[in-house]
Amino acid sequence: PEKRKVLGYKIGDTMTAELATSALQMALDKHRKPLIIHSDMGSQYTSAEFNIKCQNYGLKHSYSR
Repeated sequence: PEKRKVLGYKIGDTMTAELATSALQMALDKHRKPLIIHSDMGSQYTSAEFNIKCQNYGLKHSYSR
């Protein structure tokens, strides 16, 4: 089985939906297989912008509890 690994990341002064979406795009550019995105319930990950990006690429989004 393939190990879990970080595929995309971005660093910024504030955690915004744009920053999270940019990191997601980096992961998509590097890895074309179906992905499962796991994140916390932060507003940047529950934003419409981030979730539309996930839907457009057919990604499954898993939230921590």
